[in-house]
Amino acid sequence: MHPNGLIKWSIWGLVALIVVALSSCSTKGNVNGATSPTTNPTISNTSQASESPTHGVAAKGTVHIDKLGERRIFVYLPAGYEIDGERYSVVYMHDGQNVFNTNTSSFGKEWLVEENIDQLVADKKMEKVIVVAVASSDGSERGKEYVPFPEESIPTDGSTAEEFIHYFIDTVIPYADSTYRTIPDRDHRMIMGSSYGAIQALWMGYKHPEVFSSIGVLSPTTIVGNGLLFRTLVSVSGKPVMKIWIDMGVTEGMPIDPLLDILQSKGFVLGKDLFFQMDPLGTHDEKSWNRRVHSPLLMFAGKEAGQPTKLEISDYLNLFSPDAANIRLNPVITMDNGMDYTVFEGVEYQVLNPEVGQVDKTGRVSFLKPESLNVNVIFEGVTVEHQVNYEYYVKVLKYYLKSMVTEEQGDGILIHLKSSAEKLKTTTKYFTQLLESAENLGIYKIKEVQEDSILIVFNKK
Repeated sequence: MHPNGLIKWSIWGLVALIVVALSSCSTKGNVNGATSPTTNPTISNTSQASESPTHGVAAKGTVHIDKLGERRIFVYLPAGYEIDGERYSVVYMHDGQNVFNTNTSSFGKEWLVEENIDQLVADKKMEKVIVVAVASSDGSERGKEYVPFPEESIPTDGSTAEEFIHYFIDTVIPYADSTYRTIPDRDHRMIMGSSYGAIQALWMGYKHPEVFSSIGVLSPTTIVGNGLLFRTLVSVSGKPVMKIWIDMGVTEGMPIDPLLDILQSKGFVLGKDLFFQMDPLGTHDEKSWNRRVHSPLLMFAGKEAGQPTKLEISDYLNLFSPDAANIRLNPVITMDNGMDYTVFEGVEYQVLNPEVGQVDKTGRVSFLKPESLNVNVIFEGVTVEHQVNYEYYVKVLKYYLKSMVTEEQGDGILIHLKSSAEKLKTTTKYFTQLLESAENLGIYKIKEVQEDSILIVFNKK
C-alpha cells in the first residue's frame, strides 16, 4: 500500500462525487452459456438477465422494540416463533433503527431485513433466524461508539468504541440469550453493520471469534483514521476461524482492495470464508444495503451453494493511490442458493479487439487506442461479452480534473500541482505520482512535467 495513498477526507469525497456523477456499465449472462453483448453501452446499461426465479409465499415474522436501559433494541422473530418451541441462530446488527422501519430510520430509508429473511425462508434458501438490531446513539456519539480508532472528524480517540464492544458482548448478547430462544454459542451468531457500523462489526467480530462465527461488513468507511483500520489489521496476529462478507458500491469512492489483500494475507480464501461484492449501482445508503443484505445472510444461515446460475460483468475505476490507479472488470456471479459475489479466481478474459487494449489476468484494463474495448469474460463455462466504454472514462477523468486548479494550454490541460494539492489537502508529490500512474490507463499522455505543473493531453482518434 502506498505510504501517501491513505489521504484525507476531502479527496476521498472528490472521488465519491466523480463516481456518483458517472456510474458504470454492466452486462449480464446466464448459465446456459448465452452471451449478452451490449452495443454502444450507456450509463448503467444492462442487457436481459436470466429468468427471475419463482418465489414462495412468505410467512411474515414480527418486529418489536425492547428497551435495554436507555437503548432501543429492535428484535425480529421468525414466523412461527410463538408456537414452534425451536431455538434459533441470531444475527446481531448495528444501527438498529434503520433495519426494519422507515418511521424509526435516521434517513427515512430501511434495510427491509425482515422482508428479505421472510422471502429467503419461504424459498427454502435460508433457515429461520432471530435478528437483534441495536440502535445507535445520535449525532457524533454514533461515530464514537462505532469507530475504534482516533478520528478527528468525529472526534474520537477510539476508547468509546472499545467500551461499546464490552457493552454489546457483556450486556446485549446475554439479554438476548436470556429473553429469546437463541442458540447461545458462537457458531450461531453473526455481527453485521454498514458504514461506521461496518467498521465496528468487523472490529468486534474479528477481535472476538469466541463470540461470533460470521461478520457482515457492508460499505465500510475505510477512510476512518486515515487508513488506521488497514494498518491495525496488519498488526493483528493469527487468523480467526470465521466467515467474512465485505461489499462496496462503485459510487462510494472508498478503498476496499487493501482490506481484501490483508485478509487474504492472513489466510482467508475468496469464495470459501471470505466473500466480496463490488456493486456497480451501489451507493452509501439503506437502499443499496437492502439490495445486498441477502448475501451475507445466506453466507451465515443459507443452504450450501452448488453451481453459479448467472454471470454479470461491470467495470469501474480505482483512483485511490499511485499503486491502485486502474480500470477493473467486475465479474459478479449469482449462485444457486441466491448469493451474489465478485469472483477473482478462475475467470478468463479474452480481448476481442487486442489492437485497442489489454486485460490482465486480474481483470485490469489498459487502452492502446482511444476506442472501446470488447472482452469475452468466461467463468465455469459461462461466457459474457462486455464492452469497456472508452469515452466514459474520458468523462470520468475530465470530471476529476475540474476539481483541480487547471488551465487549457493548446490541445492539453495544464495542472497546477501546488494549488491543486492545497485545495484537496494532499501533497504535490502524491499528485504527481497519481497522475503518472493513471497515465498507464491509456487515456492521456503526460506531455511535460515542471516543478509545479504537469501538462497532459488526452488521446484522440
